[in-house]
Amino acid sequence: MFQGPEDDLLSSVLSAYQLRAGVYAHPRFCGVWQMGTTGHKRSAFHLVGQGQCWLHLRDGTAPQVLHGGDLVVFPHDAWHMLAGTPELQGEDNRLEMDGDGPFTTLVCGYFEFLVGDKNPILDALPEVIVVRRQDAGRHLEVIGQLLMEEADAAGPGTRTVLDKLADTLFVMVVRHYVNQAADQHGLLAALADPRLRRALAAMHRESATGWTLATLAQEAGMSRAGFAQRFAEMVGTTPIDYLTRWRMIQAELLLRNPQVSVASAAERVGYETEAAFRKAFKRVHGVGPGAIRRWFRGKVGGADR
Repeated sequence: MFQGPEDDLLSSVLSAYQLRAGVYAHPRFCGVWQMGTTGHKRSAFHLVGQGQCWLHLRDGTAPQVLHGGDLVVFPHDAWHMLAGTPELQGEDNRLEMDGDGPFTTLVCGYFEFLVGDKNPILDALPEVIVVRRQDAGRHLEVIGQLLMEEADAAGPGTRTVLDKLADTLFVMVVRHYVNQAADQHGLLAALADPRLRRALAAMHRESATGWTLATLAQEAGMSRAGFAQRFAEMVGTTPIDYLTRWRMIQAELLLRNPQVSVASAAERVGYETEAAFRKAFKRVHGVGPGAIRRWFRGKVGGADR
């Protein structure tokens, strides 16, 4: 049986922020090589197919070896280098496709969100996530295998298949992190708390409702003070601020439709006055709602007047 909206808040957030993923390279290296993808300003992942490689970071840890089936994810575009040896030859890419020694294959891709300039899922993830094949679990391991097999096959429709698999891979990685990480924070930690999850589900399910701290605390089955403190500790913001940001994400999606007016969007996300909505929208997005509408009509946007 599928989970209801109260339980599957992760899907709700991923859908609203519009996750997009893709595969952009399937290299095969041999000899002395090293490769990094830092600087693209989006989350990156590298899945090891055949062979092995060394992961180099700037966090003070020693290089660690990655074997076939291992996956490394960089939610915040952290500096990294994958190499054929435990020693780097400078910090420039050296993409040797042939040479002596064993070869290594990779599938390289990205994750990004198309809505909002801040994402609560990414904010809750660490700089680097390494998922070993033996720890991945059956579903994540199968997705990795399918990615490799599809990349190797390169048949009709491969690009679409790879992008869809990469999309699923991200969700599986987040699920793996939630199930395995001992020290979590942010929205993912809140989703693991039954009481906070009930309040979050209420906000997501009925975002236009005139929620107050008292009514949200009631949903959570907590006192106002206890709920406010627990929410701030876990999520890093107040319940009302979280609700406002969630409403503004919904509003951005609405305003991408040229048939939806600012007044209509304001009403549909729970604002009685257009002025209050415009103020909240600009505080969250940095521009007024009219700028978003103009942007998606293909014109030069600007701050609302």
